[in-house]
Amino acid sequence: MILLRHSAWLGARGSGLGTFAHSPQPTAHSDFRLGFSLIELIISLAILSVGLLGAMRVFPVGLRSSEGSKMSSRAAMVAQRTLESLKLLPWQDLAQGESTTEADGFEVTTRISQPPATSLVDSARLKTVEVTVRWKQDARTRELAFVTYLRRGTT
Repeated sequence: MILLRHSAWLGARGSGLGTFAHSPQPTAHSDFRLGFSLIELIISLAILSVGLLGAMRVFPVGLRSSEGSKMSSRAAMVAQRTLESLKLLPWQDLAQGESTTEADGFEVTTRISQPPATSLVDSARLKTVEVTVRWKQDARTRELAFVTYLRRGTT
């Protein structure tokens, strides 16, 4: 009995320990593994392509949002520059009214008025300055409005 088990373990050819004859023909099990791997590959490529397509659709939205942020920042800088230039003018040159100019591709409207005297101690020494910056983006008109108060100094 022991001898019979030992000879079966030697393999079909009986040469060497643990060596078996390999068939040149692929077995049904290896064919099944190859087909299953191909199906897995096709499914994973389909999932990957759907993910890439979704990611590609997000990029234009991000670019438009980035462009909108850039234009808003530029508009804020134009408004700040306009307000700073008005602060440098003498008090008597800050006449009440509205004016519109063009600056760096933006339409800038400046409105100077007296603030309402409801709760102010000395409203004659204050002026309300409103700067509105408009521009076109994506076939829509966008605008930002900035309001500040200027005070006449005591001299």
